[in-house]
Amino acid sequence: MPDPLGHLRRQAVVRGLFGGQRGWLVLGGLAWGIHLLRRVAGTRNLRPVFTDELLPGESLLISHLPDEPR
Repeated sequence: MPDPLGHLRRQAVVRGLFGGQRGWLVLGGLAWGIHLLRRVAGTRNLRPVFTDELLPGESLLISHLPDEPR
């Protein structure tokens, strides 16, 4: 899926940072800020892997598996 903010970030670096155009630099800062907020928020789709009821005396071991490749 195309990332319109990715295109805006690239243009901001080329035109704002290297080209010296202040407007592109401001737009790029906003685009990078949105990008970072999305990464921090972790908007991945989370789903339950296992649901079950534990009886008295039973235990559960939780471990981490690597993410599936995209």
